[in-house]
Amino acid sequence: MSRCLDAFNAFSLSARNSELSMAEALNDPLIRSVMEADGVDAEALETEFLLIAESRAEAAEI
Repeated sequence: MSRCLDAFNAFSLSARNSELSMAEALNDPLIRSVMEADGVDAEALETEFLLIAESRAEAAEI
């Protein structure tokens, strides 16, 4: 196994047993790096998620 993979596994061990909120995931530097490498605009995605959440909150009020 590579040293990078060993370091990642040691770092992520505690995270494997917990769930991240969407806000935590979007603010995680590793996740943002992967998103950037995949061509995903994290800010646009966050804005889209916020609009969805807002529309669901409005629908729940009706």
